[in-house]
Amino acid sequence: MPWNRGRLVMIGDTVAATTPHLASGAGIGIESGIVLADELSANDTLQAALDKFHARRWERCRLVVENSARLCHIEINDGDRQEHSKIMGQSLAALAQPI
Repeated sequence: MPWNRGRLVMIGDTVAATTPHLASGAGIGIESGIVLADELSANDTLQAALDKFHARRWERCRLVVENSARLCHIEINDGDRQEHSKIMGQSLAALAQPI
């Protein structure tokens, strides 16, 4: 589902609310603002810019939301520390990649 309807675009916690376990919620909101500005300046039409914005942001935001929730579950339930470390390492490596 796109994060826009017409000229209204949602970013940050409105579309990617998360637990604080990766400490990345605010970061992905800021990144989304940067990517949105980049796509608006690089495309001839609003819809093209919004489509490209959504395509660039979806996986990164999904990763933060889902992995934060999994880390939370592991911590609350005294779960597998190796799984926790693996998820944390994979997440931080992915988030270190350019937007």
